Amino acid sequence: MKRTQCSDELRQPSLLPGDPVDKDEPAAKCGEFFETGDGKQWLDGQFEQVGGELEELLDRIGYFAPDAKRVLVGYPRLVPEDTTKCLTAAPGQTQLPFADIPQDALPVLDQIQKRLNDAMKKAAADAEGGADFVDLYASTGANTAFDGADRGIGGLLENSKLELLNTKIPWYGHPNEKGRDIQARQMADKIEEVFRRHLIW
Repeated sequence: MKRTQCSDELRQPSLLPGDPVDKDEPAAKCGEFFETGDGKQWLDGQFEQVGGELEELLDRIGYFAPDAKRVLVGYPRLVPEDTTKCLTAAPGQTQLPFADIPQDALPVLDQIQKRLNDAMKKAAADAEGGADFVDLYASTGANTAFDGADRGIGGLLENSKLELLNTKIPWYGHPNEKGRDIQARQMADKIEEVFRRHLIW
């Protein structure tokens, strides 16, 4: 919903689920929208809900599977620290990675994602008995959607490898093959660490 709030192109009918938070607020002002007034209030409510649901989820897993070793995986970073990268299309692409989302909104979206990452990390730490967290945000800053050939995230409207009714489905900001492999290695490393920590000889 954050993406559709911030993009006129993504507000058009498409396969992307979700409607804008407030369709009457112009996409060009989405950065300001999420930092003030109704937009900020909506966002704060979403984070409160997500934090509570994650804690409940981890606690329920612990209750029904007390011997399980829980690993919560965060999201990869989408927007780089240096947003001047966001002014260049990826190799072979004609559109910018995040289409028409205003450049001044990108740092706001990055802060929202960082806040989500922190909420997930806190939920893992606060879970009864503890849970491990794979901090993809912290380790994928060189593979954002704006890192050209090194990007691990496909552009919003960049065609993916999937087709539906003979039509290519865009990545919509999801991990591409490179991102999948980067994330899989980090997840495997964390799972191996957990196994080693709990291995009984």
